[in-house]
Amino acid sequence: MGLNKQLRDVLEQLIDDTIMQSTEFVNVARSFRPLVSNDVDFALGIAVGEIIGGFYNYFTVMNRRAMSQEELLEMYYIIRGRAEEIKNAIVGV
Repeated sequence: MGLNKQLRDVLEQLIDDTIMQSTEFVNVARSFRPLVSNDVDFALGIAVGEIIGGFYNYFTVMNRRAMSQEELLEMYYIIRGRAEEIKNAIVGV
């Protein structure tokens, strides 16, 4: 079944919003020093977690059900397809 266009658009917008907030993720990563040695990777993990959590919550509220395996995979591939862009925004901070 996969994600419909509306859901894909919501996910893409969530990714765009996350990229715009990259400074916040870097600041959080830096606050974990010296426990974390790589700010960029840690900030990327926080950003991706934010996207996944936000989209999963949106999906379950709107559809009143959990995501199927196919929907989860499509979400993953969309996020993975833009991961370099997310990382570049973080590196640019």
